[in-house]
Amino acid sequence: MNSKKNVWLLLVGRCVSKFGSAFYLIVFPLYILETTGSLVKSGFFFSVSSLPVLLITPLIGLAVEKNNRKWVLVFCDFATAMIYSFLLVIPEKFNGYMFCLLLGTMLIHGMDNAFEISSKMIFSELVPAELIEKYNGIKSILDNGTAVIAPALGTALFGIWGFKIVLLIVAAAYFLSALQECFIIYQKPDKRVGLKSGNWRRDLADGISYVKNNPMVLRLFMLVMALNFFVANADEIINPGIIIQIHHIPQHLFGMISTAAVFGTIVAGFFIYKNTKIDMKSALKKNMIFNSVLMLGLGVLSLLFMKYPMIYFLIYVVLNFMIGIITTCVNVPLSSYFQVQVPIEYQGRFFALLTVASGLLIPLGISYTGLLAEMVGADVAYIINNICVIVIVCLCV
Repeated sequence: MNSKKNVWLLLVGRCVSKFGSAFYLIVFPLYILETTGSLVKSGFFFSVSSLPVLLITPLIGLAVEKNNRKWVLVFCDFATAMIYSFLLVIPEKFNGYMFCLLLGTMLIHGMDNAFEISSKMIFSELVPAELIEKYNGIKSILDNGTAVIAPALGTALFGIWGFKIVLLIVAAAYFLSALQECFIIYQKPDKRVGLKSGNWRRDLADGISYVKNNPMVLRLFMLVMALNFFVANADEIINPGIIIQIHHIPQHLFGMISTAAVFGTIVAGFFIYKNTKIDMKSALKKNMIFNSVLMLGLGVLSLLFMKYPMIYFLIYVVLNFMIGIITTCVNVPLSSYFQVQVPIEYQGRFFALLTVASGLLIPLGISYTGLLAEMVGADVAYIINNICVIVIVCLCV
């Protein structure tokens, strides 16, 4: 049950699914924009397709807990492939195509959430506790490699051959993922003490009570929410605000920042996979503070290098590479801690709550940081946000 083959089947299946999801979700708003010619409609479609599913994610987590996680993975991938295939065969000239696209994307978001929760739970069951951090390092490499390749490839193919070819490729990817996940050897544990009488309200309340009544889990849960609120907005607000708006760096160079951060996460993933000496969990507090100090330093250096924009840009790229490394050295141990310490009979509800809270706080954090940056500048906003994070880390960890 704990064989490397099963773990790699899970990781590869998850990677293929993640690739398909990233491939489609980067193209979906572009297609809506191209079809309607309206940014407002594009944003509306994207929000409506994701928000309702986010609100029912706790129920999805509860359903994952009650069912065999392996077959949840297979079902989600197979059902997602069928949805993409359905959207592929419907003629775009069909009057109800946009509605079908909206409904299909909504269902895809639901399948993605169920898949994500189930993959985290089965990961906890297939991998021995002492190896979870190691294999989470590999998962980080695969996730971030996908995050680099899929959007670039998706937009290129969309520009050359159109929307239908994207649907075809993604449908095929999900079919392959479902097929290879069938070979995972997994037996669902019988013990499910976290679930009570089958009353979903009581079971959800019991999951929330578990988080509230476990001080360290609650503290780290709140810390993740603080990070989502204060620093998960870099790509949307901080980076463009500092680099383009304040220092007027050419837009064609802007992508180097995200690329540097992704390469940093990949380097960190390899380090975590090979690491046998450093206890990453014991270094968690130091890494969190160091990460925020680097971000805070970028804000301070922005004020000092106003007359030297290109020098500052090079510093920004280098420090974002380092931030990518340290961020991964924070995220992987945190995720591993939850997978080890939260009992399996509560993990579905726990990860569902984490997904909902993150899905709500990240947009709120983007809005708050955008307003703050308008008032004081993106660099000063970066300084303020990371001072807040340092204070919260010192209180929580």
